[in-house]
Amino acid sequence: MARSEFKAASIRCTFDNGLDDAGKMKKKVKSYHNVTEAAQPTEIYNAVQVLTELGTKPLLFLEKQSGLSIFQ
Repeated sequence: MARSEFKAASIRCTFDNGLDDAGKMKKKVKSYHNVTEAAQPTEIYNAVQVLTELGTKPLLFLEKQSGLSIFQ
């Protein structure tokens, strides 16, 4: 029977970084590491809202990326 073990998690924020010369949207990605496995979506969203208020670029996307080790 296979088992899994939590390895690591991070938050990936994608911000609107204006337009390039051709009029296409530019994006800025910022990652925050050492997120706990138990972090709830509401808690993550609230924390990122506070971080977004410190900057000047509007938030487009927010993702929680987690890794598991799977072994037997």
